Amino acid sequence: MTDPDITPELLQTIDILEALENLYDTAPTDEIAKILINAWLEITHTFPQDFQEATQEDAGADGLRRYIRVKAFFSNPTENPISQADLLQYYENRQEIEWEDDDEDWGDED
Repeated sequence: MTDPDITPELLQTIDILEALENLYDTAPTDEIAKILINAWLEITHTFPQDFQEATQEDAGADGLRRYIRVKAFFSNPTENPISQADLLQYYENRQEIEWEDDDEDWGDED
């Protein structure tokens, strides 16, 4: 992949998101789950806007990895083939983000 948005750091960050998702699935208390969700949200907000838009409905690590595969496919389809299912799921999940006030605290939804 030669896309400048897809850096080794971005790929490592996706791995961190996946680890947070796994921890969330086994969180022993609601308080720990909330901390993990807040950390996950903070990390996802560091991604480029097109990543956030493309994965809004499937914002987990799997959705981000799918987005990378689709982006690679569009940059060079012969060298980066993807499945029809990946492409379909990508388009089903792609929505333009309605950006809200940046001062909003994403973690406090009481």
